[in-house]
Amino acid sequence: MKKIISLLFAAASLTLFLSGCGKPTLTVSDHHLSANALAVTVKGKSNQDKVHYAINGGPKKSAKTQNGAFVISVPTKDYRQTVKLTADGKHQTVQVARAKVIASYSKVRASYNQALTGSALSKKDQKLAMGLAKQGAQLKKESQALKANKSTSMAAMQQKAKQAAALQQQAQQLKQTQAQLAPAMKRAKASVADQLLPAKPKNGISNLISSHKMTLRANLHDGKTLGIAMMVPVSSLKHKRDLKPFIMSFSILADSVGANAKHVLKDFQKSAKAKKSSSTTAPTFHSNGIQFSLGYSTTTLYVFITK
Repeated sequence: MKKIISLLFAAASLTLFLSGCGKPTLTVSDHHLSANALAVTVKGKSNQDKVHYAINGGPKKSAKTQNGAFVISVPTKDYRQTVKLTADGKHQTVQVARAKVIASYSKVRASYNQALTGSALSKKDQKLAMGLAKQGAQLKKESQALKANKSTSMAAMQQKAKQAAALQQQAQQLKQTQAQLAPAMKRAKASVADQLLPAKPKNGISNLISSHKMTLRANLHDGKTLGIAMMVPVSSLKHKRDLKPFIMSFSILADSVGANAKHVLKDFQKSAKAKKSSSTTAPTFHSNGIQFSLGYSTTTLYVFITK
């Protein structure tokens, strides 16, 4: 009788132990995540096959667990996000900080495409284009100053009329010179057509440029640029012939987001030299409020640009 009771007690204990192991679990590595790069990664553990989640009360999605762990990628936005996770009755909440806006996409695109097209011109035409840009900026400045002049005396009015006529003549000459440069600009634009930023990119994270030499990926939201990732094969950085196009594209991109390209390149070289062979990430550096973070894999150099 005692033997039977002992066996029943052991069976009951085993049942309780097994039922305890089957209880749903859900944990996350961090409840507060800072916005960095293009997206943040929510990591956690669960003994369930799937973990369901929703961002800011949006549609429910799910992530499969592998060996009891799960990873969820959340694109950053220019507002705070709340990620609510569930696994068979268990709940967790993760807050994702807002990302700062680098600049409007239209501004970045106009600057980048104009500079890239200009780099494809001959040295002679580049010099001419730079001169035209300076003349145009000066004419605009003088024109605004003339409009701001509210003098009403006869002498002032006559002087103002003379200045207006002179500005109009200069503007006409500038227009004629621009017309002469137009065919060269058209050829230059055609030669870099596959490297230009698109006019209508997708909202969210997508590739803006994708080639064997470089991939440019961005996180865009309603016309605002929240983050950019530049990916370049490490093999293309070992030869001067391939290094030159990278330096040019990197410099143009840095200028287009409002950074000082000269300072950025200098810091980039320092960071690249300081990177230890055992390290996977180089230090970050800043210019005019823009942050550049370097990452390395065995095959690719990553440059993440945020603010």
